[in-house]
Amino acid sequence: MLAPVALCSVSWLLLSSLMLLSQVQGEDSQDTLASTRINCPRGAKAYGPYCYSLFRTPKSWTDANLACQKRFSGHLASVISAVEGAFVSSLIKSRGSTYQYVWIGIYDPTMGLESNGLGWEWSNSDILDYTNWERNPSSGSDHGFCGSVSRASGFLKWRDYNCAAQLPYVCKFKG
Repeated sequence: MLAPVALCSVSWLLLSSLMLLSQVQGEDSQDTLASTRINCPRGAKAYGPYCYSLFRTPKSWTDANLACQKRFSGHLASVISAVEGAFVSSLIKSRGSTYQYVWIGIYDPTMGLESNGLGWEWSNSDILDYTNWERNPSSGSDHGFCGSVSRASGFLKWRDYNCAAQLPYVCKFKG
């Protein structure tokens, strides 16, 4: 059995630890709330720490990526998970794109020189460890070296396309 003085000290230590824990958890919750409340420009939608905007004025892949850089210090959208892909798809569908394809930020700077389509990367240097190709980009005679999402897949799956084609595009940038 603990002496009354020791019991009082242990109780005080436990109470202090609980108070500190609740303060730290409260700070984390406030930081999390602050980071989820990002300010996106009018017409852009927030997902995580980023803003996304669909532009319907068609541009080549390179011109679209440059437009994202100039306007927002961003890039064409990288899609690094299925959940983010579903978000980008819903953004495109909500804006009523009539195009068959919409540019995203994946491209092959090797122009097919890497075998089995291994040259593909994101324009913003995100790591490419999630893929969602509609077809293998190194197959077929009509393959391109810039990436899009296709209407046929509900704008969920990626399709290689001719980089010079004029398509609408999705920008991704910090909010």
